[in-house]
Amino acid sequence: MSSARVREFALLIGHAWRCTRCREVLLASPKSAWVGFKLDETQRECILSLTEESFHTTMKLAELTGLTMHELDDAINHPRARLRHLAGNRYDFHMASY
Repeated sequence: MSSARVREFALLIGHAWRCTRCREVLLASPKSAWVGFKLDETQRECILSLTEESFHTTMKLAELTGLTMHELDDAINHPRARLRHLAGNRYDFHMASY
């Protein structure tokens, strides 16, 4: 993995790729899911346009989000993307209870 800092937007997308529960939250209630993430207006608009089909492949997801495959891969494999759940529960794992 690259030593470059991974952007908040990429971490959010990377986590949604990994965690189907958080992906459901992101798609159903994006404004709640991005609480605590530093996103610009373009990134917010991008998230609002995502659908379940956007997550069929990493290539499709990278294309739709404007992330490079390298950025997306780094984000998916980043420790924060593996552990940080969405919907304002960044460090609370109750969203992960199945």
